[in-house]
Amino acid sequence: MLSLLAKIFIKNSKEYKDSKVRSAYGVLCGFYGIFWNIILFGVKLFCGILVGSVAMTADAFNNLSDAASSIVQIAGFKL
Repeated sequence: MLSLLAKIFIKNSKEYKDSKVRSAYGVLCGFYGIFWNIILFGVKLFCGILVGSVAMTADAFNNLSDAASSIVQIAGFKL
């Protein structure tokens, strides 16, 4: 899936030695991580509330903090 997204969103995606291409991969992976961590957050929060599990609800917020770390990753690649 990620290789397909790289072909779509990154020009010259096979030229790994180019620093702009490597930076674009880092940003793409950051957005990919944010997307899936937010999806996981929603699913785990819903299930945790549904069954009354504090552990699952806490794990949902852990996924939300993982999404925040992906934001830091994107900022690092932009700098």
